[in-house]
Amino acid sequence: MAKRTSRSPSRRPRDRKAGAPAPDARRAKPSQPAASTAPARPTGPDPNDPHLEGTVAPLYLGETGCTVMAGGAKHTVTAGVPGDVLRFMPGQDGPGRVQRVVRPSPDRVDAPCALLDRCGGCTFGAMAYPAQLEARHRALVKALASICPPDRIAPIQGLKQPFGYRTRLLMNASPIAGTKRGFSLGFFGQGTTDLVQASGCPVQHPLTLATLAMVRQTLEASPITATAAGPPDGWLHGLGVRVDPSTGTSEVTLVGRTPKLPGGQGLARQLAALPGVGSLHLNVNPERSSYLYGESFVHLGGMKRIAFHVCGERFLLSPGAFFQSSMEGAELLVDTVRTLMPPSVSTLADLYGGVGLFARLTASRWRRALVAEANPHAIDDLRNWLHHVGAPTLRAVPGRVEDTLSEVIGQRPDLVILDPPRAGCNPRVIAGLIASRTPTILYVACGIQALQRDGAALTAAGYHVEQVASVDMFPHTGHLEVVAKFVAPKV
Repeated sequence: MAKRTSRSPSRRPRDRKAGAPAPDARRAKPSQPAASTAPARPTGPDPNDPHLEGTVAPLYLGETGCTVMAGGAKHTVTAGVPGDVLRFMPGQDGPGRVQRVVRPSPDRVDAPCALLDRCGGCTFGAMAYPAQLEARHRALVKALASICPPDRIAPIQGLKQPFGYRTRLLMNASPIAGTKRGFSLGFFGQGTTDLVQASGCPVQHPLTLATLAMVRQTLEASPITATAAGPPDGWLHGLGVRVDPSTGTSEVTLVGRTPKLPGGQGLARQLAALPGVGSLHLNVNPERSSYLYGESFVHLGGMKRIAFHVCGERFLLSPGAFFQSSMEGAELLVDTVRTLMPPSVSTLADLYGGVGLFARLTASRWRRALVAEANPHAIDDLRNWLHHVGAPTLRAVPGRVEDTLSEVIGQRPDLVILDPPRAGCNPRVIAGLIASRTPTILYVACGIQALQRDGAALTAAGYHVEQVASVDMFPHTGHLEVVAKFVAPKV
């Protein structure tokens, strides 16, 4: 039983009748209320609280992070859903950090990623996927309003599985504080080079994650240490994994500060012998930077090139050659190009063509084709294929597109496919195509601002947009792969 305590008679409060005013109140004037000694409760925001509260703005294409309107000003946070009301800490030199969701958007769902608000790779990862597609379509119509009427823009083609789709994984490494051995792996936070530690990612294909786990375990038992910002120390910047889902074969690339692998050939043999690893390489990057890869590659084990399959076609790739990071998305993109291109083409020019993805997979439509590409790894892969299969009607044109354009235009192509990097085409390329009056141009854009700029130049010269289609190659982000068909004016 709880012990009862008694109050000293000398401290007992004085009795008074029920309803009788307190002594202080009896002395106060009737017209004045009794003064309160309690501190006044705040009636507005605490001026000393740095947090803000605002509403996430509608999605717009090309954005990094999402925009929050608070107090009439624009702010950026790492992740959110349009319509959310968020309480957040504004960022100084980068995106703000969300403290909590005050009122969720109707489109908000549970995200399968615990790092969503820290990593920043999937800004809209907590947004229902159908709502993402609708929001991006509205944003696309708005972005292209000056060059294309909305009735010519088809709905976005989404992926069947918006998680577990990505077949390429890049992870950065960092030392573990207080230890001389071991390292952490993860992703750089949005707008920073601060490592967000991670053991995987929900958008990654299960095969990339399985390969990562095996490689990580092997490296942790080796003498490898990670680099850090500042004076050169350590060796490992990070690693890359690419897989072909149709065969289960993976390509592993270690990214190091020097061409000498700690652990030597013994470690290389261990890694190359891991199940599913078909190709092992070292990428040398003398500097630790926001972009992981450097320029040169060293073959360490397995095959020099491994096969990736798209639309039933086999592409042998070296580690420095670009390839789409979603096989389902790549096939949708190829089907889109096939749909928009003419049924019969005399000469195709595939500019920024990489390993010849579009040229090879549309071969039944053209009589001859040229693929122009500046990346030496990609153009060597294409030449290797041409050497082995013998395709006299397809020619590889190495070099920057703006430098080789006169040679390409001299072949008088009746269809040009442009697939430039996110920054878009060199102005000389657009000017040369306009001057040559190329009949049809299919512009494959991963950067909407580039399509806006280059599309405006084409339409100003008399080209018109006949149709726009798009593929969601980058679920949960503000990016989109867009294919616009430009047709030259009739003379």
